[in-house]
Amino acid sequence: MKLIPEQYHELETICNTLVDSDARCVTFISLYGGEGSSTACSSVAQRLVSQHKSVLVIDLNPISSFRLDKQLSSLTKLWRFDDISCQLSVLPYQGIDILSIHNLESIDSAKNKHVLNEAVIRLKQEYDYVLLDMSPALKLNRNNIPLHSLSLCSELTLVTVGLGVNDEESLCNGVAELKQAGHSNIKLLVSQYSFAPLGERMLLLLQRYRPQWPRVCKFLTNKINRQKWLFKHY
Repeated sequence: MKLIPEQYHELETICNTLVDSDARCVTFISLYGGEGSSTACSSVAQRLVSQHKSVLVIDLNPISSFRLDKQLSSLTKLWRFDDISCQLSVLPYQGIDILSIHNLESIDSAKNKHVLNEAVIRLKQEYDYVLLDMSPALKLNRNNIPLHSLSLCSELTLVTVGLGVNDEESLCNGVAELKQAGHSNIKLLVSQYSFAPLGERMLLLLQRYRPQWPRVCKFLTNKINRQKWLFKHY
């Protein structure tokens, strides 16, 4: 997993948001997956650790969980949210303390919002921050942790959005799902930009005006197609 460089201004902005919101338990969640939610979570964790804060990341994403070395994962005992095992099964990994979903004994212990909240309260006695890497809000999977389970413990929900990946409708649906599940403090985190090459977008625009100016559009289309650099992904 790629990390956002520590010196990036975006990380400082996110950390300031945590302080301004007085949020010690923060949920990172995407809409469909692949928008960079886990990357943002781990990068913020590294940033907080560099500021001498104690941080625990709880991996609750069965669709795209943290890629731990199999040997390290097998060294950790099975854990649950409804007993002290979640405090005894923390795995130090690349400078971050992690509770991995690979070793979660029962998903049922995470489906009760009161059980999960009590577990987070216990963990916050040992850590300055608890970061939850959640499964995508709009991707259904029976192994997912329900969104309402986090409504009591999560003090801030950061929704990672990929420009060029997520459209306005999916963003509105995702935020509506979170609000319906009881999440009140929701903020958007633009994690990446994924646009088609400039050449492709210019050709699409010319197609719209071709009925009005067929000759001009044909001339410009030929010119654009000759510029190979306009079709490269950067």
